[in-house]
Amino acid sequence: MPRNEERLPPTGAGLIRYFQEEGSGIKISPKSVLAFTAVVIIFVILLHVAGSSLLGF
Repeated sequence: MPRNEERLPPTGAGLIRYFQEEGSGIKISPKSVLAFTAVVIIFVILLHVAGSSLLGF
């Protein structure tokens, strides 16, 4: 164990603390996730509207 890490007492209920920095992988900002979610929601609403008018539902 490196010297600069503190040793913490065990926590209950299966909680684990991670002190390592983020590893490699795709980095997506929270704003991008929210924007993508909004676009998907609008797209689904448009599909419902267009589908009901085209198919007569």
